Order: sequence, then structure tokens, then C-alpha cells
Amino acid sequence: MPGTHPPVRARHYCQPVVVIVHLWSSDTETSRGHAMSNSRGLRAALVLCAVVGATGLVPAAATAEPTVPQRGVHYVALGDSRASGPLVEASAHRDLCLRSPEQNYPAELARLIGASEFTDVTCSAAKPAHVLDTPQFVGTRFAPPQIEALRADTDLVTLSIGGGGSNHLAVSVRCVAIAPEADARCRNNPRAEQLATLGIAEMAPRVDAVVAAIVAKASNAEVYLIGHGGSVGHRGCWPNLPLSDADAVWLSGYFDRFNQIYVDAAARHGVHYIDIAGASIGGGHDACAPDDQRWFEGILPRSPAEPAHPNELAMAAIAEMVAADITAS
Repeated sequence: MPGTHPPVRARHYCQPVVVIVHLWSSDTETSRGHAMSNSRGLRAALVLCAVVGATGLVPAAATAEPTVPQRGVHYVALGDSRASGPLVEASAHRDLCLRSPEQNYPAELARLIGASEFTDVTCSAAKPAHVLDTPQFVGTRFAPPQIEALRADTDLVTLSIGGGGSNHLAVSVRCVAIAPEADARCRNNPRAEQLATLGIAEMAPRVDAVVAAIVAKASNAEVYLIGHGGSVGHRGCWPNLPLSDADAVWLSGYFDRFNQIYVDAAARHGVHYIDIAGASIGGGHDACAPDDQRWFEGILPRSPAEPAHPNELAMAAIAEMVAADITAS
């Protein structure tokens, strides 16, 4: 299956797999109302991964019951270009999904958690329907609906969706300043506000339907929703991010409002939300940051990435945030 990867024997992967498996015990709660119990299983896997990686020793308890089925973490990545990583690893692109198979955040996360089975079906331009029930044309074929990659024994799912079919572009272009020091004043533009409000209202039920379907199909999995934004902070930097500072603040606020879609869905379905925009902007990693600190590119990328998308630094940051949340849950 395209996007399915065999176990990778990289430095950060847990060995042997029995260490992870034994901690995934039969008394782990599987209902969505007990999401924290599932987190404990993933957390134990990560902790033991660190122990075994550092010492090379397998704790005795991990091998005390040889009859326990041996399996590691099964991780499935779903979503659009914010997950697939277009142009981050351009030489590896094989179709219009523009997937970066070693440097997007799913690949980074799979290495961090020591996934024994990793399936990445993320695809640029994917919309919620392409996750749920609609094949997506990817150049020479139609990729099946992404949700088909999930199984009853899937342990971890990440989802980045909602950009395709949103009003992000229609809202953002109304904020573009045509020259340095210019001010488009989209913050005072009724049409920009109308498009923002309408786009959020239309996307919310679509994202909610995707999350509900994921939870239903992979009921034992921990599910992580990755938010939007991160490129636009509270400042402009013409021409890479051609906005007045005041419009940048408003546009950043639009993405905050859009991200409430994921906050609400996470609360409703008992899953997790990762606020990458907050981490990016709060840490000074927006598109106006210096090259070695910038996580998201502007309209003129200075590192490998699609315009207004996460670069390799952002991909690593997202993976680390998810892994850290698993261990802290």
C-alpha cells in the first residue's frame, strides 16, 4: 500500500518490540470516555523506549509473560499538505500528494515513538471528504479515502485537515499590502470578516464528521488534531509576509478562531489538540523569523517548503509536541 512503511530500525526506535507490547495490557480502557488510559499505554511505550535505547536492557517485567501477543505501536497519519510536507523533501515526491516520507511530521513522530508499523496517507490538497469517503486524484491514479488506512488495532492517529475547502486564501489575499509600509486594512473590511465567519461555520461540521468517523473506526487509538496557523504572527515583513502589523494581528486572530473548530471537536470526541500556531507565534517562529528560527514559510520560502506551509523545523516541532503530550497525559 502506498504510504505504508515497514518497521524502521532507526536510532530512536524501541527494540525489542516486546517492550512496547507488554505495556499495552488488556486492562487498558478502550472507550472514548477513558482516553487517558490509552495515553498511558503510549506513554509507557515512550518511556521504555528511552530506557532501552539508553541502556540496551529489557526490564524483566517486560518479558515476564511470554504468552502476551507481541506487537508495537501502529501509527496512521491522515491529512493534507500541512502533514504531507510538500517541497520539504521534493526529490522524494512520487505523485501529487507531494509527501515528504522522511521529513514530514508523521515520519518524525514515527521515529520518536518507535512505531513498529507506520502508515502515512497524508496528501496535499486533501479535503475532509478525501479522508471520509471520496477518492482523491493524485496524478496517475485515485488514492482511496484515507480513513481506509485505519484498523481496529490502530494505536495512534494524527490528523491535519481543514485547509482545503476553507476560506484561508480568500481571507488572506484581502490583507496583502501592495508595497512596503502600505496597509490593506483587511481588519476593517466587512467582506474579509464575512468570508472568515462563513468559512469557519462551513468547515466546523466537516471536520467534526471526520473526527467522529476516525474515533468510530479506530476506537482504541489516541487521536491528535493538529491546528492551523503559525505562519502569520503579530507582524508583517514585506515582501515575504506582505501585511501591515495591524492586519497581521487580525489575520492571526482569524486562525485562532478557525482553530476553535479543532478545540471543540477534541472536547466533543475525547481526543487531543495540538496548538502549533500558539507555539510558533509565541516562540517567535513565524514567517518573519530568521532562517534558523522560522518554522513556517511566507509567500517567498527561504527553506524547502510550500509557501505559507511548515518547513522541516516545524515538522520536527509538531512531532515533538505530540510525543511530549503522550508522555505527559
